[in-house]
Amino acid sequence: MRTVKQLVEVAYRCLAKHGEELCGDAVRLKATPSSLIVGLSDGLGSGVKAHILATLTVTIGVDMLEKGETIDEVIETLTDTLPECQVRRLAYATFSVLMVEQGRRAYLVEYDNPPLVLIRDRQLVSLPMVEREVGGRSIRECKFELQEGDYMTLVSDGYVHAGVGGLYKLGWGWKNLAVSLTRWAATGGDAYQLTGALARTCLKLYDGRPGDDATAVGMKVRRPVLATILTGPPSRPELDRQTVERFMAAEGLKVICGGTTAQVAARETGHTLRVLLERRLPGVAARKEKIPPMARLEGVDLVTEGIITLSKASERLQVAETIHDLPPAHDGATELARVLLRADVLHFMVGEAINPYQLADVVRGKPMRQVYVEELIAQLETRGKVVTVERL
Repeated sequence: MRTVKQLVEVAYRCLAKHGEELCGDAVRLKATPSSLIVGLSDGLGSGVKAHILATLTVTIGVDMLEKGETIDEVIETLTDTLPECQVRRLAYATFSVLMVEQGRRAYLVEYDNPPLVLIRDRQLVSLPMVEREVGGRSIRECKFELQEGDYMTLVSDGYVHAGVGGLYKLGWGWKNLAVSLTRWAATGGDAYQLTGALARTCLKLYDGRPGDDATAVGMKVRRPVLATILTGPPSRPELDRQTVERFMAAEGLKVICGGTTAQVAARETGHTLRVLLERRLPGVAARKEKIPPMARLEGVDLVTEGIITLSKASERLQVAETIHDLPPAHDGATELARVLLRADVLHFMVGEAINPYQLADVVRGKPMRQVYVEELIAQLETRGKVVTVERL
């Protein structure tokens, strides 16, 4: 499968104004390893009304641009759809939209939001923004090229105003925010860590009681992570050799789920399969779950048992949105979940050999291996990952 050489990893965090249940900002993402559209809108005021208007704004903007509409058409639609504050003569919601193709070609448009922060080689990059008027509204836009290692951040003005009257008399300010991001980028962390660090700093500046809705969208440009998962022997023994050869030749991380599958791979490669009994019970939780031990096979990044490990990995993904949400355990299910969450493009090679000792799902009438693989795939696709399946 052909993939892009780089992609934009994205994470965001919304902080509601103190005393409000809903944040008056809204974010909309449409991301795959080959493209990204991210929109951020800040509704006027706070609370439910601001949240609804921000959500409408960012949904209309992102969805129209995704369909190929121009920003002029987006502005016209927003003007016709959303009201204007009669007192301050302001639009009820601001917005920023960033579109990226192939992880490289970027288009940015901003309306009344703080400028995007772009950090490259630990330096703040000044973007060639052009200002023009569309439908009586002044927007800023530009096109630019991204490089691997770039960091980008979109924020609502709740970040710019953080600390007003306290540590910063006039608020944190965009320049101070950009300086902090430049220093943080030197750590080499990912988008989730970046967003988390920003949120913690913002809360600290507000003394834990945000005086305004504050949202940050953190992004990092990096190479995509590929993974191939082989589970279950092929339906016919004569397919064993070519299946293992293609699996071993695959790019990226390689995972085998299933004892019999691992034995087939060991036989066809001529390598020794070693069970890691010393890592079988790494903690109390693993002992209670009775997760089978992992194994080691040269040329393969992870070797686990099949059905039980697949089911437990699915449970891990139900409560962990990102790799940072997983417990620090080293059992087979957690390690498998770690690979699945780390990867951007995944290819499942699912053998369909009949196991006479394996029970089928009593409701769906499918082999349990297929049931758990389908569950994992659904969980991964909801996270915007590209997943392909090959039946063997």
